[in-house]
Order: sequence, then structure tokens, then C-alpha cells
Amino acid sequence: MNRSIALRTFFIFTILTSLAAAIGWTSQVEIAEIVFLVGASLAALMLFFAWMAPAPAPVPVPVRVRNRR
Repeated sequence: MNRSIALRTFFIFTILTSLAAAIGWTSQVEIAEIVFLVGASLAALMLFFAWMAPAPAPVPVPVRVRNRR
């Protein structure tokens, strides 16, 4: 999993977790609280993957220079 996928997934889980929190806040349904906790856990996991993914770095490639004279 690379950094952009992890961040995109984090934002999706953040939106879903916010919706579950709003539903849980307005109604006293136990499943909404469970969905909120699962979403928050997955969002934290995606943030962890995003921070631990190595940043893309250029790969050194040797170049031969030919001198034509």
C-alpha cells in the first residue's frame, strides 16, 4: 500500500466514521457506536500506513557519455 492510497482510504474512513458518530449521537443505537469504533480504528491504521510508507525517491541510473570526435 502506498502513501496516496493510505491517505485516500483515511479520508473515506474519516467521512464514514463521522457519519456513524452523528447517527450514534442522535440515536441511542448500539450498532452505531460499534461502527464508529471500527471506523476510528481503521482510520488510525490507515494513518499509520501513510506515515510508515517510504517517500518516493529517484533511483540513480549510471549514464555513459560517448565522445565522438
